[in-house]
Amino acid sequence: MTDNPNPAPEPLITHVPVTLGEMMSRRRPVPRADQATIYLDANGRYHHATQQVPLGGVMGFRELFLVDMSVFSRQFELRLPSREQAFYFTAKVTVRWRITDPVEAVKTNLVDAAPILLPHVERVLRDISVMFPIDDSTGAERAITYAFSDGRRKVQLTQGVSVLGCVAALTLDDATIAHVTKRTEDARAHVVKTDGLLREGIEQTAQQRIDLMNRQHELAMKQLEEEYKLKLERQRMEFFSGAVAQDPNNLIGIMLSQSPERAPEVIDMLMKRHRMDLDDARELVEVMLKHGLVARSDVTGIVDRATTLLTGRMTNAPFAVEPTTASAPVLPAAPAASLEPTLTAEVVSDSSKPLFEPLDDDEEDDDEEDDL
Repeated sequence: MTDNPNPAPEPLITHVPVTLGEMMSRRRPVPRADQATIYLDANGRYHHATQQVPLGGVMGFRELFLVDMSVFSRQFELRLPSREQAFYFTAKVTVRWRITDPVEAVKTNLVDAAPILLPHVERVLRDISVMFPIDDSTGAERAITYAFSDGRRKVQLTQGVSVLGCVAALTLDDATIAHVTKRTEDARAHVVKTDGLLREGIEQTAQQRIDLMNRQHELAMKQLEEEYKLKLERQRMEFFSGAVAQDPNNLIGIMLSQSPERAPEVIDMLMKRHRMDLDDARELVEVMLKHGLVARSDVTGIVDRATTLLTGRMTNAPFAVEPTTASAPVLPAAPAASLEPTLTAEVVSDSSKPLFEPLDDDEEDDDEEDDL
């Protein structure tokens, strides 16, 4: 700590000899704003004279003092602690003060105000600076200025001295400046990193929401597609069921529409079915002739009707069937007669041709004559 006093041009308290010659040879003191007149009476009491000392009144004065009540400035340099305690502010302080109680100043023989001002100012400034971090010297300076400008905090000190105001300029040493610089850069880098992480987190959250919406959209589209396929399959099954119920032969067309490569298999199946129909018809005619259920002369009508029925079935088939030949039913031989010519049946696409060749009436009559 260094003291930079700014003393007044004259001593704070000036003793004036109380003699008639002295009062006559010099001007008698007159009270004014920057100077107070204090006298000691015969009873040893100090008084503050508010009027000019009378010419004859000096006989009652034992001592006479002139007190300088001007406003003075005093400068100090202090080290003030910061909130971190390990770092200090270097404060250049300027204190404005004056004597506000001249009687007390005379009583205590005030010579220098520095020993009174310094402890008080340092205590107040330390209480203020310790509340601020080392990198906030500006805030500490404002707080110090406000503390001494607030009228409620003005206190008269000992020996009649009062502080009127105080300003401080806070600085840092090189090591503290380097520390504050590094700490500021680290804090700034942390803020940048935190902002980057925050921004990245926001972007990731947004991307996750977008991905979730895309997946939900895909699932919804798949669900709609499955529902559409099921609807089409249901409609197809209803169509197929109605077609088969209307005509069993439509089943063949459905099978071919689903599997065109199975056409040869379907054609072979139809051919086998029609051959079975022809075989059944032949066996039926043979049984009827064998048991005498029909006359030979009726066979022609039966054959015509069978031919018409089978030809109609083939004509109404869902696809064309090539004609084929099938052996006609073999008629049993008549008694005492030679073997009759064999009847044949042929499947043709033209319904105008009979499926079985009709019997010859002349041959039938010849057989009857041979029997006679």
